[in-house]
Amino acid sequence: MQDNPFETRRELRGRRLVIGGILAFIATIITVLIFFKYSRDSPLPKALIGLFLYGFFFLFNFGALSGAGLSYNRLFGTFPTWRTLGRYALWVVPLVISAIASIYVLYLPLSYVFPGFVKSWYLESSPVMIWQRGDNYILANAVNYLTIVLIAPVMEEFFVRGLLLTRWTAKWDVTQAILTSSIVFGLLHTNIIGGFCFACVMAIFYIRTKSLFIPISLHILNNLSAWIMGYITMDLDTPASYETISEFQESWWIGLIALLISVPCVILFWRRYVLKTNWRVPYLSESTDCENNTTG
Repeated sequence: MQDNPFETRRELRGRRLVIGGILAFIATIITVLIFFKYSRDSPLPKALIGLFLYGFFFLFNFGALSGAGLSYNRLFGTFPTWRTLGRYALWVVPLVISAIASIYVLYLPLSYVFPGFVKSWYLESSPVMIWQRGDNYILANAVNYLTIVLIAPVMEEFFVRGLLLTRWTAKWDVTQAILTSSIVFGLLHTNIIGGFCFACVMAIFYIRTKSLFIPISLHILNNLSAWIMGYITMDLDTPASYETISEFQESWWIGLIALLISVPCVILFWRRYVLKTNWRVPYLSESTDCENNTTG
């Protein structure tokens, strides 16, 4: 088996990749501030944040990736059969419901203790998906859709599941790698608990199927579902569905229903996947067999 860049090359160390991500974030903030200076009334600069972030991340890590001798075929694996993909795609529904439940688990108790924090961090700071007015708002919506539904899933899965998970498995062990990379993923999202749980599921699916196309596809469907939900509920020009803390607190029953639905889904997932998964990370496996050729 050829040399493993995650074990033999310094360029692909997790620390190096995380630093590249931090530099990309700083460069994005600086660039957006420049745009805001000349386009304060336009939603376009906000929509471009994601494109800038992923573009700068690729730029800052291009040298490390190109010089590491990384095999992308080995990292991504084979594209699954449509039957396999469809079977895993069914998990998008409970994932969306679990994300809703996690929002209430995290922010509902905090709304009584630190209402100001919840209002500023969740109600007011959550990203807008669809704009209805403003300069270049149609272009901003197109950029936002492209970033949220297509670019973000590919880049985040490649970075977190493909690179960080593999590198930290080589450095520590697979359990610690899943948890640590999922924490990084969760910190990149407003819904930290939901992001962490989503990341753990995607990591397990990646390891189980030996195909990065599975988490990428599910991530795309998950973000597309969020986009559609935002459109159906007419979540236009407002960061969140609730404008006040009291409105959010009065909707506690939504979180309760989502939590009651999520619990049996978690139990089923644990029995079906966690207890029956071969815990070899694809790039570190001697065999490239994937679940596409099994009955799974």
